[in-house]
Amino acid sequence: MFLLLAYTHDFYMVPMRDGARLATDVYKPTIYFGELHTILVRTPYERTAVGLNAFIPYITDVRGYALVIQSVRGFQGSEGDPQVFRTDAWGELQDGYDAVEWIISQDWSSGKVCGSWFSAMGITQYLLAGTYHPAYKCAVPLVGAADVYHYAAFQGGEFRKNLVEGWLTGLGTPFLIDSVTAHPLYDSTWYILDLNRRVSGVNVPMLHFAGWFDLFLESQIEIWNKLQFQGGPLARGNQKLIIGPWTHLAFGQTDQGDISFPSNASLPVTDLVDMIADWYDYWLDGEDNGVMDWPPVKFYIMGMNEWATADTFPPRGVFYRRWYLHGDGTLRLYRPSAPDSFSTYVYDPNDPTPSIGGNEMDLPGGDGPKDQRPLLSRSDVLVFQTDPLPDTLIVIGSIRAKLYVESDRYDTDFVVRIADVYPDGTAMLVADGIIKARHRYGFDREVLLTPGQIDSVEVKVWSTAWAFLPGHRLMAIISSASYPRFEANPNNGGPFVRDDTLRLVATNRIYHSPVYSSYLAIPMLPSTGIQEYVDLPGVPDYTLKGDRICTDVRAEVYDLSGRLRFAGKGCSGRLPTGVYFVKLRNETHRVIVR
Repeated sequence: MFLLLAYTHDFYMVPMRDGARLATDVYKPTIYFGELHTILVRTPYERTAVGLNAFIPYITDVRGYALVIQSVRGFQGSEGDPQVFRTDAWGELQDGYDAVEWIISQDWSSGKVCGSWFSAMGITQYLLAGTYHPAYKCAVPLVGAADVYHYAAFQGGEFRKNLVEGWLTGLGTPFLIDSVTAHPLYDSTWYILDLNRRVSGVNVPMLHFAGWFDLFLESQIEIWNKLQFQGGPLARGNQKLIIGPWTHLAFGQTDQGDISFPSNASLPVTDLVDMIADWYDYWLDGEDNGVMDWPPVKFYIMGMNEWATADTFPPRGVFYRRWYLHGDGTLRLYRPSAPDSFSTYVYDPNDPTPSIGGNEMDLPGGDGPKDQRPLLSRSDVLVFQTDPLPDTLIVIGSIRAKLYVESDRYDTDFVVRIADVYPDGTAMLVADGIIKARHRYGFDREVLLTPGQIDSVEVKVWSTAWAFLPGHRLMAIISSASYPRFEANPNNGGPFVRDDTLRLVATNRIYHSPVYSSYLAIPMLPSTGIQEYVDLPGVPDYTLKGDRICTDVRAEVYDLSGRLRFAGKGCSGRLPTGVYFVKLRNETHRVIVR
């Protein structure tokens, strides 16, 4: 028998609490019995161009759900003034909440709603979760931000120029750029766009998908941790996080920036949709399909090009080591000894250090991991790097940079890029971050520098999972701009003005002395109490026999999450495929079980 699958489509103008009506498409199975659970997508984009349309028959007739796609206020036929997500959260207007209210009032509705899909549609899911609607039962935010100020508008306090201007202009609403830049401080304007402020009342199990080079990566890691360990009863312990080596626009693909990852880095759309549907089946129907047996975190380790799992992020085995900047341009595990040592560079906002790749969308020249060598010869950057590594250095987690600085201006920016220097000289971007100096004490206040006086800043360089291979170097590139990813700081100390024409040249210093010891805080594996990361291949104290690790002396075997899997002499039990660390004497050896 051949069954022709089809679905019904209805269009509504759904009223919100203030009377504004939002354009809404409703898709339902052609044949269904009883009531339907609903998948809700709320978007500023064309409703027929959100990427789900090819899967409507699968969502409706195969999986048996209703699909509701709604244009947010002021976009694509919806009434009201367009805004930057402010009416989608828990403020005076709560369009997401009202959309759920309308859905559950329909005679075909089961009273259960889940959220779905990418980017801006991920943001609307996070914001809807903060309205605490009891019918909102689960969500699948893909590459979206749960905190719009810190991770979309003003990262490190500096305006995300390329993202905000490019996105709002592309939506045909360039006039909204001013509504963003009018609030450069983290003030009450932004409170209703930050789910972190509402975590304890959120009761939404979420399946989060992120990318190591996605523009919202750090926000998703942060909100996963908050909801997993501090959320409401239904959110706590019911969060899953998957991070691949992906950029925003090339999500799930193997070619990213200047790197082509192997096929195991791909996430085919069909597999993605199946995973999402399984999540819905579990949380809406209670189907015992094993989704809650998935590890809390699954992430791709670039360089090793293997997937790993953990129950926390960063994994329990991670520990931070300080790599200090030295006056000879090196990074060392000990403090510098030269007194009054510093490096100086001149930053000219009329010729700002350019952006090359990174966690961005539609950046000129491309996003993601890009070779940074064009920056290294510029006079407005400082470069510090390790010696060639004797063995693999695995970095997992959020990198921080503590810099002791001095400027002859009242304000300036500091940018830190981390690169993997290959033996052929390629300097591949791993992660980067920025801080606007006036926000060094908080993003809700401004404290100007005192020209000529040493101060300190901390740069959040965002997270990664990257293996620096033997013979490679870890490099830090320090500058005062990354343009056009971020606004070029004009150094004039005045209130924030986009494209400020009063631009002053700044002479900036980075200190690396015994008293003012600038450093990188690098999250490393393993964390087994050792003081140095050492690997001495060929020492005959352990062997790999199939899927067991065997030792001739007392040893401890830890997995990638820092859990002890074996202690003693002899052979461990059978180990799943993955990366393990064998600690014996004062040495730690990395072992891959395949």
